[in-house]
This record gives sequence, structure tokens and C-alpha cells, in this order.
Amino acid sequence: MKIILLFSFALGIQFSLFAQNIVFKGNIEDVPRKMEPRDTLDCAYLNVHYRQLIRKDKLFPEELTGSDMVLQIGEQVSKYSNYRFLVNDSIMTEELRCPKLNITNILNQATMRTKNAGDRSVVIKNYPKGQYWVRVPVLLNKYIYMEREPVFDWIFTSDTLTVLGYLCKKATCLFRGRYYTAWYAPDIPLSNGPWKFNGLPGLILKVEDADRDYSFECTALYRVGWKSPIYLSKRKKDIETTREKFRQAEKAAMNNPNAVIGNSGFLTVPKGEKIVTKILPYNPIELE
Repeated sequence: MKIILLFSFALGIQFSLFAQNIVFKGNIEDVPRKMEPRDTLDCAYLNVHYRQLIRKDKLFPEELTGSDMVLQIGEQVSKYSNYRFLVNDSIMTEELRCPKLNITNILNQATMRTKNAGDRSVVIKNYPKGQYWVRVPVLLNKYIYMEREPVFDWIFTSDTLTVLGYLCKKATCLFRGRYYTAWYAPDIPLSNGPWKFNGLPGLILKVEDADRDYSFECTALYRVGWKSPIYLSKRKKDIETTREKFRQAEKAAMNNPNAVIGNSGFLTVPKGEKIVTKILPYNPIELE
């Protein structure tokens, strides 16, 4: 049985297969009954949920991609990731330990749980080291890079807004090509927020750029009363790089998806056949 269902959802790209005999490599029977290795970095004591909206294509401003994200906050480390993928990982970990469960059903159910889940990127902040680990999928590749904790030059104002019952104060800044307005809660004295945002005297509950291409708004927050590990998955096929090289690779992939798909190793394309793709919209959160 060829792995078609899994990758058809995972790709999330527009392409037409002009050959009927183009197949995905690999068999479901070859998939190991375990999750990829992980490094447990910390345990979360607070979970903050955000509704994230992204305008991927400036030509269609009304089309927004929504994702339910969660910021897991620990004493030393925080992790911002997709909540549906986080839940799916927990379910799969338990299911794969049960030899009576069929591997095909496990993988198909996992695919359905994460269908249209949205953003799959991950941002891990290590406070003591002042380091960020960022993992971002681009078509069939996954890139991971480390950067020093970025500096946000916030400008404070007297404006206020209530978010989830918390009185928030307003701050603005220009960061890597986008002008942001953030609302932070002084009553939650954590210098943290969604994505890479930090540097305010209170947890950021809402933030968006001036064009509203990227917006993040808190929908729930609660203390974690159970053991909730914050982990970094170790994936052999992750491409370790720098932020600068990642941005170059992402732009190149959007302009020429054929090259990425053809070199991925996931597909076999018989001689004389071809994959036809469209140039994909490119509206990254970091413009510089």
C-alpha cells in the first residue's frame, strides 16, 4: 500500500500530476511503531491559546488561513506551536504503543485529525540562553534554525483594551519590515507572547501588523495541573540552516515549487513525465 493519503494532505500545495503512474515512495508497513526521538526541554505550567490568522496571498486579501496555536510556558523554555498537531502527537504516541492497533488506521486517523490544521511552524524560546529555535515547513522540506533572542524596540502608549477580561496596554514597534501593534497584560508579568514576540512587561494577548496580514489573539489561558512536557522533536530530515539562508530557500521554493518537489525524494516521476506547479504566493512574516 503506497503512502498517498498521508502526503496528499501534508503537501498543502497546488500541483497537477500529468502522469497516472507517478507514485509516492515507501510503504505504510515500513513505518516504525514509534514517534521520532525528542528532547524534553522543560514542563509547562501555563498554556496560552491564540487564534492566528495569516493572509498568504496579497492578491486575495479576504482569504485568511486560521490556526489554533498554543504557547506552552515553562520556567526555562516556552514553545509556540499548532495545538491540533500537539494533541495529535500525544494521541499517536499512545496508539503506537498498542500492537493491536493497525498502523494504517493510526496514520490515516492522524492525517484526518490534522487536516486543514493550518500553520505547522514551531518557535521555542530558551530564556536563560537567550536563544530561539525555529522550525518551519516549506512544501516538502522542514527547516530548523537557531537565532539570538531578537530585540523588539517597543514604543509605549496610554491606550488600553480589555482582552479575555484582562486590562491590556498598547505598545507598537517596527520589526523586520512590519509595523506591529501589541496589547499586553501587566497583571500577567511574563515577557512573552505568540511567535517570536517578547520584551513587554506583561504577556502579549493580542498583536497584529498594520496590514493585518498577520494577527494573533488570545482565546484562552490556564495553569497546567498535569505533567506537560515541552519537547523538541529530532527529525533526521530537518534541514539545519540559518535564518538568512532559510529566507532565501523559502523564497526560491515559492517561486519554483517544481525543484523542491522533484528533489524531495518522496516522489518518483517516470522518464518523460512531469509535475506542473504554479508559483505559490509569498507573503512572509519577516520581510527583512
